Amino acid sequence: MHQPHDTETLADTPAGIVGELGDSARQIWLAGIGALARAQAEGSRLFEQLAEEGRGVAQSPADAKGAAARLEGLRQALDAAMERTRVRADETWDSVSRVFERRIRQSLRLMDVPTRQDLDLLGARIDALAMELRQRNAAESSAGPPPPAG
Repeated sequence: MHQPHDTETLADTPAGIVGELGDSARQIWLAGIGALARAQAEGSRLFEQLAEEGRGVAQSPADAKGAAARLEGLRQALDAAMERTRVRADETWDSVSRVFERRIRQSLRLMDVPTRQDLDLLGARIDALAMELRQRNAAESSAGPPPPAG
């Protein structure tokens, strides 16, 4: 089992990293739930405003003509508020996602997991070595058999 060195903290150990990732995942989940709750709350508040306007129209039929215009205005206001809420929720989710991705990258780096760039460089080096080996083999075979030993 991995024993932390004097300079390592618990967060630098694999168990600490896993725990931190779990905490980050929980925070992301809670932020998403919070964004959804906010969107629902704002939608409910606007719905209540629309219902109140509707009650006013139902009590005075003389205003029915203006009520249709007010209703359309409220519908547009509701649409705009829902769009603003959706945009805010998307921005929050993107921000939380970026934080989570950054923490994962940091954790993988602490565990010395190679990056895509590291693997690409290693692949290129293997390709170059394979080509050099093929060239040496071709040069040796074209030069003929080696002289007898002895």
